[in-house]
Amino acid sequence: MGEEYDSYEQGKSKKGMRKKSKKESFGSNRDNRQKSERGMGKALNHDNNLATQTFRIRKQVDPETAQYFSEIANLFESNEVDLDERSVICGNALEETRGKEFELATDYIISHTLQSLLEGCDIDNLCGFLQSCVKDFPSIAMDRSGSHVAETALKSLASHLQHQEVHPLVEEALNMICKVIAANSVDVMCNCYGSHVLRSLLCLCKGVQLDKYGYYLSKAATNPAERLNLKTFPSKEDDTTNFQPGFPNLLKFVVSEMLKNARKFIKILQVDLFSSLVLQACFTDLT
Repeated sequence: MGEEYDSYEQGKSKKGMRKKSKKESFGSNRDNRQKSERGMGKALNHDNNLATQTFRIRKQVDPETAQYFSEIANLFESNEVDLDERSVICGNALEETRGKEFELATDYIISHTLQSLLEGCDIDNLCGFLQSCVKDFPSIAMDRSGSHVAETALKSLASHLQHQEVHPLVEEALNMICKVIAANSVDVMCNCYGSHVLRSLLCLCKGVQLDKYGYYLSKAATNPAERLNLKTFPSKEDDTTNFQPGFPNLLKFVVSEMLKNARKFIKILQVDLFSSLVLQACFTDLT
């Protein structure tokens, strides 16, 4: 995907992340981690008194809930569940996440189970989950584990686009996400995990297939001049194999709202490692 996202992918294989994250949530270690994950976002807030979303301290998942999702994970690993039964189990399990989506999505172990649920559920349960956690979606997207959950939710939405009859449901879910992301655009853009999730959202609205969009987004450049050099990307007319139905009106809305909310800081955002990639995606999406 890109060099700036190596740490994102490495997060999948690092065990013991929960304990480390818990310790780092206090003191100077947390400050250092937030600086690296947020890019220039913290400096923007300090210098310009920008009232943006702060990092949340996640609550511990209660033992009963943790045990429930552990049993779900073990059931799936046993490979004894057929496809129809799996969809029902996924739907029921997602109902159990109500009101606890942020804590579950940002838990290193449970987040993997949650990804499996989002991949295996039907469109109604998927949209229900997103509607329930939409206010927390920016916080989830900016978390090391939660960002994988957010990515999986977007990919699952995209997978349903092959069915024309569910397009209104997908568009409604994307509309909710776009509104809350646009309202927190500076924070999300400047975060290494949030930047990637946001670019995936833009590609989904554009109609780019998320499993093939590596060619579409450039990797992180090593200097501002390279990051500001907009490349020419394929269009739907030139390449139909990597595109699917998109939502052009929603794309225009989220890009315009994001840029409007970030306009005071646009010069700084253009040279920030993570936000510059989002801006590049915005401009190429609209061409």
